[in-house]
Amino acid sequence: MLEMDISLKKRFEEAAAALKTRLEKKLDRDFLRKIIAERGAGSFLKCKEMDSDMLASIVEKGGIAGVDGSTNSKGGIFPYIITLQQALAKHAGSGQELMLSDAFSPLLFEEDLSEDDYRQHIKKNLSILEANAAILAVEEFKPAVLLIDGSLVRFKIETSSLWEKLKQKALDNGTILVGVVEGISTGIISSVLDDVMPQLSYRAMDWEVLFGLLEMGEVLEMAPDLFKEGLRTCFARFSLDPKPIGIDMPEEQYAFLNQIKDLLFALTPKNGRGIPLWLDIIDNKVRITDAMMEGLLNACLGEDYAEYILAKRSKRAI
Repeated sequence: MLEMDISLKKRFEEAAAALKTRLEKKLDRDFLRKIIAERGAGSFLKCKEMDSDMLASIVEKGGIAGVDGSTNSKGGIFPYIITLQQALAKHAGSGQELMLSDAFSPLLFEEDLSEDDYRQHIKKNLSILEANAAILAVEEFKPAVLLIDGSLVRFKIETSSLWEKLKQKALDNGTILVGVVEGISTGIISSVLDDVMPQLSYRAMDWEVLFGLLEMGEVLEMAPDLFKEGLRTCFARFSLDPKPIGIDMPEEQYAFLNQIKDLLFALTPKNGRGIPLWLDIIDNKVRITDAMMEGLLNACLGEDYAEYILAKRSKRAI
């Protein structure tokens, strides 16, 4: 057990109490469901169990594919850093896959970058890799449904030209694009219900409002004008985990929502964390681990140079 002095223990208890207070401010579940529907913020939809004929129809039309990406940076003090990124597209039926990769460092740029600029480049470059992997997946796999880990909004923001290309290819091919968002970071619901949430002294995140609010196999279809133009967003709970996930779809394909929600429900383990199993499989394969990065640094730089840039904290013995 970690020993604490009296003042540190008191500060920790205060911080824990603040967390508890915020959690206790949650509004009544039935009231929230009622007011969300009455205000027109969203509609609650029930998922149905997909029968074998429906699943066979999706397989016949091309089946399911998924896309996920990973990034890891290793090294020492900025700019002595190397970043490796990967994006993997994989088809569930055939097992076909394609991988796109990139590696770079602040030292490769002609102009000096700040650490903040470099972080922005990392974020944008991963979106580019994933968008290109998704485009290739549509072209080569021709799936009926393409699941993409993360919100589709980031493609629209970070790489709008590739997003338009991906969307058009999907529409031409008949591939339904679905963004699956594990970490919901929006706060739309509380902004719509501000006047009926007077006891909240903060803008609650959507996941906070919806935690435990949805039943398993239930989707909250949000009003079309609340999120990014050209995309439709839902929140869903597909497992016993009470924390919701997000679903993004292009406006042009939103008519397929009922089919997609039932499919995602069928693909998600009931005792899991609420994410379709196929995306978890892809995530596990594409992930760039610290051990992988350290091995590459030692192999490419040699142990002497790797030691030169290695952060001292990574060598702590205790």
